[in-house]
Amino acid sequence: MLAGAGLALSMPYAQAIQRKASPSDVLNIGVIGTGDRGGGLIRLMQGMPEFKVVACSDILPFRLEPAVEAAGKDCRAYPDYKGLLADKRVDAVIIATPLSMHYEMAVAALDSGKHVFCEKTMTYQIDEALKLAEKAKSVKQVFQVGHQYRYLPIYPQVAKLIRDEHIGTVTNVYIQWNRNGDWRRPVPDPRYERVINWRMYTEYSGGLTAELHSHQIDFVNWVFDSHPIHAIGFGGIDFWKDGRETFDNVNTILEYPNGLKVNLIALTANAHEGFLFKFKGSDGTIELSMDKAWIYPEPTSPQWGDVDGVTGATIESLSAGKGIPIHYAKKEGWEGSHYALSDFYQCIKNGKEPSSNVRTGARTAISVRMAIDALRGRQMTSWKEEYDRI
Repeated sequence: MLAGAGLALSMPYAQAIQRKASPSDVLNIGVIGTGDRGGGLIRLMQGMPEFKVVACSDILPFRLEPAVEAAGKDCRAYPDYKGLLADKRVDAVIIATPLSMHYEMAVAALDSGKHVFCEKTMTYQIDEALKLAEKAKSVKQVFQVGHQYRYLPIYPQVAKLIRDEHIGTVTNVYIQWNRNGDWRRPVPDPRYERVINWRMYTEYSGGLTAELHSHQIDFVNWVFDSHPIHAIGFGGIDFWKDGRETFDNVNTILEYPNGLKVNLIALTANAHEGFLFKFKGSDGTIELSMDKAWIYPEPTSPQWGDVDGVTGATIESLSAGKGIPIHYAKKEGWEGSHYALSDFYQCIKNGKEPSSNVRTGARTAISVRMAIDALRGRQMTSWKEEYDRI
């Protein structure tokens, strides 16, 4: 069990997460869903002494068994996740199951007294997002949603530059997450097709919008402290004619209250430039890849100097059309999941609310579902007044 006094609030965040945990500081984790994502988090936590995976659950034995082995000594296997929730050694759970299962499992975890780290998107349906946000108000546990961009250092750095209007007024954000591949997982037996490749089936998944663009939509919501008021879009199964139900390409436009338009594209038959954000402001553009960012000032914008990690704004680089790199400090070997899990731990220790919490998770889940419904129905969807209660 997690025990001991909380860390001093004055302790720097970086120092807090790098300390060596004593046994009384260890958070006992149960992982529900041990596929690619859950299994990857189990391996990642082996290098984080503040965590100990003591229980795993999955309905597929060939996924559950290696996960338990990877977790190490004393980890228990539960084919039924309710058995894991009844395990009193478990302090907190990670929910890494198909999207359609998140709501039921998150509610059950809160009812069992566990802290919750729920992978994105928080819920599949809008009413589930509203009910889960309301449910979380009545409990004391920490609830974090796995939108990692709020934690990987380059993203807060970019967010601050935009909020401080270093690129002026932003009127458009262009987003893409392109790949060239069928997005399928290997299936050892045809009877497991829908269980393993759940992302391909609308019963379980919102497809590319929920699995990829949800991260990017959450970041835009966070940067501007807002949410879309309208969504339109088109998608199709235009390349991979393999029986899937979710689209193999999506083109979506979100409109925000201040007139901001966000264009989102995801392809599975062309990977050119892969992952990309472009924040287009009146004084410049910020291009953001997975872990790097550059500023391209407008010709009429003020001369750039050293501003919040931005350096090298020379006349030569600008005249050559080169972007100005945005510099940031990053812990060696860490990725977004390390930072997100460390914040989860710190919030439990100190009784704080995560940056990516049940309310922001609900707002993003609603935004994502608006986009999905617009794509599937080929009609505009709108934010409703009742959603504001979150």
